[in-house]
Amino acid sequence: MDIILLCEEEAVQLQTFFLKHGLKEPFAKQQDAFVFSLPDKEYYMDMLAYFIIHVKRGEFLHKILSKKFYYENEEECEQIIEIVSEMCSGKREELTALAGKINEFELVRNAVGSLLDSSTSVLFDSLWTFRLKKYQETLIRYLHVAIDEYKMEQEYQMFINMLREYLKDRTPIKKMVHLLIDDEITFYDEHFHAMEKKQVIDMVDRRLLAIHPVYIDSAVIAPLLSMAPEKIILYTPYEEKPLVRTLVNIFEERMVILPPVQKTK
Repeated sequence: MDIILLCEEEAVQLQTFFLKHGLKEPFAKQQDAFVFSLPDKEYYMDMLAYFIIHVKRGEFLHKILSKKFYYENEEECEQIIEIVSEMCSGKREELTALAGKINEFELVRNAVGSLLDSSTSVLFDSLWTFRLKKYQETLIRYLHVAIDEYKMEQEYQMFINMLREYLKDRTPIKKMVHLLIDDEITFYDEHFHAMEKKQVIDMVDRRLLAIHPVYIDSAVIAPLLSMAPEKIILYTPYEEKPLVRTLVNIFEERMVILPPVQKTK
């Protein structure tokens, strides 16, 4: 079984990938082509599939980002490609649900296998261009979702930075606040006295809600920012809740998270 590559850089990539995985199949240069003679088709089907996923996928996404979406900043491209990689590996199920879930390895390996079964000599370009068209279309779908997610994450980070700047310039009204987020939300002062809801609402700096009313939670985030306490003790069993993660991102070292105190019968 021969794999033929027309690009020397691509041939070196493939050989490097083989060597990295303990395979010592050198390529032979024949006129303007580079030929890998593979003794074990079944085993090399897997290796070619992994090569496409771990090497060519990133190159393809980078090319599409540059030519179709006009992304030029390398760091931005890498972050978007990382989101696609997480989608492919199953780490972003909420995003793959939007783009359509796939078994990436199975999709690529089946395409490789169908081509290898049809000939004893295979041009790598034809594999990538024709047999993997469905795979490429899937990656582009994933890319659309990843770009939207990246933009949302950037907007969220700008929002967090804006609130940190506000907090930095705010004079503390309370030295310490205890906050319970469980079945209900309750504020306590430094002496563990429950604060009335009206008292909490009256402390809110109305400018905050005018700055970004859609994102600023008026029940928790706005009161805490307005009080600007030096220390916040948060009692909650929900450390992964978006609200809790946002509080941690805003208040950083000011915040300590503890499990809620169990009520005695």
